[in-house]
Amino acid sequence: MPLWGTAHAATTNKPKFCPNDVNSPYDKTRVYADSSGWVVTGPATGNGNTGADPEILVAIGGLSGATSSLGLKHPTITNYRIITNDDHGTSDNIVFDVSWDESVTYTAGTAATLVLTADAGDDVTATATHIDGVALTTGLAGNTVRFTATSDQADTYDLANNVTIGDPDLKDTVSGTNIASASKKFTSGVKTAIGYESIVIA
Repeated sequence: MPLWGTAHAATTNKPKFCPNDVNSPYDKTRVYADSSGWVVTGPATGNGNTGADPEILVAIGGLSGATSSLGLKHPTITNYRIITNDDHGTSDNIVFDVSWDESVTYTAGTAATLVLTADAGDDVTATATHIDGVALTTGLAGNTVRFTATSDQADTYDLANNVTIGDPDLKDTVSGTNIASASKKFTSGVKTAIGYESIVIA
């Protein structure tokens, strides 16, 4: 099995030696493709400078692709991680991250949203608040978007099959174009591949 991939729209391209571990400096949610290859940001860069160039893990020139017909072509959803699922009755008790294999950029407008379907009660809408841990601001780029919602009921919430990120105002950082439809849709196949799980609120 290859140690990394370059196939368009594959959820498993990221280097296999990068763990799915929030405590690792090489956590796969920090890993993405740019024009240099597979790179990682954050603690792995070693100097604590948030503006430092990312560390190149695998050098592959043009991996991210400058257009929709080159390289990986467009960002692909690769990871989903629940950060907070606190009991109902507290503000922002639902927090989760969605990561892509390429960088996305927030443009001025409305923050992205995702509808969480309730098993029994009312649905809630999660809103994007951060990219790579930094509060949304025009021009902010990164590969992990944090979504936050508030539930006032004990329930189980899910991203329904084929639910799409709404009004994203997100662009492909490399090409500068709006992210493709496939880049914001949670098909059943994508959900399985990224380790999706329900959000349970007590």
